[in-house]
Amino acid sequence: MTNTENTALQMIAEAARCPDYGPDMVKALMKKLDMNEKGFALLMNVAPSTVRLWTSGAAQPSGTARRLMQIYETGPEIVGKIAGEPSADRRDS
Repeated sequence: MTNTENTALQMIAEAARCPDYGPDMVKALMKKLDMNEKGFALLMNVAPSTVRLWTSGAAQPSGTARRLMQIYETGPEIVGKIAGEPSADRRDS
């Protein structure tokens, strides 16, 4: 295996580790994204009651939901792209 393949595998293995996103982490992400329960539910494509369950600790986000949260936390600018906001490059042209 080449060094490049090794590095790629290491990156994938590291990305496979996804935080648990308990209630405090979900609330912190919502704050970071400046979203209330309804907005976060729309972003996550779940019901607002589901977000309430996550933030109260009554339910845990699924693996897919946790991965999405990880993506939004790592690159919050993606939320603007999803919402259709023009990127800085397109605004400057």
